[in-house]
Amino acid sequence: MCSSPDCSFIQGYFLLDQKIAALKYSGPSTSHDWVKYFGIGSLVKGEVGAIEEYGVILNFKDHPDVVGLIEHHQLGGSTVKVGSSVKGLVVDLSDGVVNLSLKPELVGSVSKDGKKKKRHRAAVLDLELREEVNAVVEIVKDSYVVLSVPEYNHAIGFAPLMDYNSQLLPQHHYDNGQCITVVVGSIPSSDPSGRLILLPKGSAQDSNISSSKRAKKKSDYKVGSLVEAEIIDIKPLEVILKFGVNLHGRIHITEVLEEDCSEHPFSKLKIGQKVHARIVAQAEHSAKTGRNLKWELSIKPSLLKADLEESTASEAELNHSINDIIRAYVVKVDAEWVWLTVSRKVMAHLFILDSSVEPSELKEFQQRYSVGQAVKGRIIGVNREKRLLRLKAFDNQCMLENIDDTQKTVSSIAEHTKEGDVIGGRIQRILPGVGGLVIQIGPHLHGRVHYTEIVDLWVPEPLSGIHEGQFVKCKVLAVSRQAEGSVRVDLSLRSRKLDDSTTCAPRFEKINDLCPGTEVKGYVKNVNPKGCFIMLSRMVEARIILSNLSDEYVENPQKDFSVGMLVQGRVLSAEPLSGKVEVSLRKSTGSKSQKLDDVSYSDLHVGDIVDGQVKRVESYGLFVTIKSSELVGLCHVSELSDEPVLDINACYKAGDMVKAKILKIDEDRHRVSLGLKESYFDSDLTDDENGNENDGGRVPMDISRAPQMSGGFNSTLVLPGPEPRASVPPLQVALDEYEGSDQEGDQKAHEIANGSEPNVKKSDRRLKEKARKQREIEISALEERALQKDIPQTPDEFEKLVRTSPNSSFVWIKYMAFLLDLADVEKARSVAERALRTINIREEEEKLNVWVAYFNLENEYGSPREDAVKKIFQRALQYCDPKKVHLALLGMYERTKQNELADELFDRMTKRFKTSCKIWLRRIQFSLTQGKDVEYIKSVVNRALLSLPQNKRIKFLTQTAILEFKCGVAEEGRSRFELILREYPKRTDIWSVYLDQVILH
Repeated sequence: MCSSPDCSFIQGYFLLDQKIAALKYSGPSTSHDWVKYFGIGSLVKGEVGAIEEYGVILNFKDHPDVVGLIEHHQLGGSTVKVGSSVKGLVVDLSDGVVNLSLKPELVGSVSKDGKKKKRHRAAVLDLELREEVNAVVEIVKDSYVVLSVPEYNHAIGFAPLMDYNSQLLPQHHYDNGQCITVVVGSIPSSDPSGRLILLPKGSAQDSNISSSKRAKKKSDYKVGSLVEAEIIDIKPLEVILKFGVNLHGRIHITEVLEEDCSEHPFSKLKIGQKVHARIVAQAEHSAKTGRNLKWELSIKPSLLKADLEESTASEAELNHSINDIIRAYVVKVDAEWVWLTVSRKVMAHLFILDSSVEPSELKEFQQRYSVGQAVKGRIIGVNREKRLLRLKAFDNQCMLENIDDTQKTVSSIAEHTKEGDVIGGRIQRILPGVGGLVIQIGPHLHGRVHYTEIVDLWVPEPLSGIHEGQFVKCKVLAVSRQAEGSVRVDLSLRSRKLDDSTTCAPRFEKINDLCPGTEVKGYVKNVNPKGCFIMLSRMVEARIILSNLSDEYVENPQKDFSVGMLVQGRVLSAEPLSGKVEVSLRKSTGSKSQKLDDVSYSDLHVGDIVDGQVKRVESYGLFVTIKSSELVGLCHVSELSDEPVLDINACYKAGDMVKAKILKIDEDRHRVSLGLKESYFDSDLTDDENGNENDGGRVPMDISRAPQMSGGFNSTLVLPGPEPRASVPPLQVALDEYEGSDQEGDQKAHEIANGSEPNVKKSDRRLKEKARKQREIEISALEERALQKDIPQTPDEFEKLVRTSPNSSFVWIKYMAFLLDLADVEKARSVAERALRTINIREEEEKLNVWVAYFNLENEYGSPREDAVKKIFQRALQYCDPKKVHLALLGMYERTKQNELADELFDRMTKRFKTSCKIWLRRIQFSLTQGKDVEYIKSVVNRALLSLPQNKRIKFLTQTAILEFKCGVAEEGRSRFELILREYPKRTDIWSVYLDQVILH
């Protein structure tokens, strides 16, 4: 407030401003016409050129150098548009800028004779010097304020904000529209500047009456009072108003319309508009200035009509509940969250993946929301302590009627995600092999996409075009709670629009949907020497044994059938009770048993000589495919030659052509026994020479020339080959399975070959031959059993073995490996748990071996892998030596090339076992193999020397130098040895090691 009563300071300011304007705008065309035209209090007409944040810009046709400005609070409720013409009152003129006002009370007080003359002279003549009058602040400038005096026909006056004595002191603050008491300092007739100069009252005594009135005015307002206020500013989330005497308030964006209204709350409000409002909360100090008091107001129709008691009731508690539909307004937009306001005291937030299900919209998350935008959503979380709600953008998936009582429990577990929902997700991780995808569907919730649920069609590379961080649209297939309390969500990325198409093989979700002969497709899950397993869907897997992998001979299944390969085959059998499905990839139709049932064995005879091709070589004999057919016969090792065969693999290999004699045909078991001995062919020649002339000599038989049955050989005759050697114990091989040398069979063969009954001597000879061959088979089986060391081949045999050797980790681990070969991961886990419970507590090394095997199992099949391994690791620490457990886990990480996890484990180990020389050496070796620079190695060495005790430092430095020679830079190793020997020159053992390394490297 000004402290000097004279007007010299403000008068000098205005005179200086006039001189500057005269020099700046002087010229033959302009002179001072514009000053006369824009006199204070004159009505002028201009065209709206622009509408800015600070006001409306006017252009004047006759005075292009002059700019007009109408501040928003001077519009008086008028609506202007760019290009429109307006007529306003000049309230100030400074440096080529003319301030105008459109307030009706100011414009209407001008004389209506149409002349642009100063309309306040008659009123000013009535003013006397030193007279106190009430004035209204119209515009606040840097050095002065523009006032209007309502009592004197709204005369325009100017009051200084400073004088010569207070230029450096803080200025008094005035607000637009504020009423103040002033003293007339100079009238226009006597003032050199031609302006009405007003001086604010300076003494406290002069303002006692006015202050007491204002205080009384303020004290009249309380919560629940109805007030008439004027809008002075509209912000994105609130409207600022003034009412009473120098009182300000705000209307929150949620306090304008009722909740069921769809239009924007501020769409019908404008600056200068007067509204009726109700005070709903106590005034709060302004956060910026700390001076003004802002009341919380509301213009909701329901509050304006409510009784005083209802409107002044205490604020309601947070009464929102799950699944309520609400409307909120955007306050802030982050990278992954939108923060919204539900009311003055309640906030909400919206996660990026809850905002939409369309990937294109999720990519433009931040661009889709702006401050003040209305968002309608469903409540999926309530934090009553923080008064914070979590929303999901409202769409068809969020309809309340879609949520039934049976799903609410599971939905609350999985953050209100239920089966059948279509939701948005983000690919968090692409699992190796056929592990599928890990999809983030919430801030702390992830789901799994099975490898068969990535795309609609069966394609060779379903992961093509998929990358981490990609937004996807997915469907919830199942939500379940696992035993450890975590939630498992199964998802699908398939649009499922092609399920009924003939171009896409369907997914079979149940084994009951499969029947023999059904055409199926699937992806190879794992491969072993016995065959492979394929995934038909996320719920059904099938086994393909080696003989059904192809019509051709498959020597190396791992090479020909890679993990993830797309295959097409036919169901051979499906057992819903056991959950086992057998599939064949052979192109021939029908199963083997069906083929053999449809074909008669009359085309083959005991004693026939046939040509064939070796299909497979086993330790107990050869499997031979008879030429021009798909019949497979077995030639036992004892029938290969008249002399003992020591190494069958050196004599025969797959693909060799051989000549064989049919020794026995077992139609019931669909087996043919063959012999390759040279004596069989010599005896046949002798029998043919001495035999009946009508019989004629036998020649190698071509099956293609044999008489055809009713079905013909188009149905491809196939004999099932025996199971691999690992699954058939040699001692269980019956003699009559491979030999046709029993008495009855030999007699029948002799009758067919010679057409006469055998004599007694020949029968005795055959019996002796049979006994000799029996002994050979038994000896061979014993040798095989000894060679295999009685490895169990069935779960029952393993169960017997673990009962006899319960503390042997070797047996338990073999049992686990056997189950993994059968793709029974869950049973392998249960065996590991049994082993840990069964092995004696004193057998720490045996237990540690099982823990290591458990690590490898979870590392291969765990879901997610890292978390599964960490859980087992934490359990192992409670039962075994922590250092050994850490080293075991480290070895697994190094072996599987998980370098980042190994590095993190090293950090923990060097802190926990900082006095262990072995740990530090392992870290240095790992760093060298990873190609770390020399400075990093030096830093690790320095840390180790600070941690290790004195008696271990020489050993550590020596071993580090050796590692430098072996894995790093040899020069660094030499330098390290030189430093050691410089301090310990008499250590001959170190000299010896140094010389050895120099010679080797």
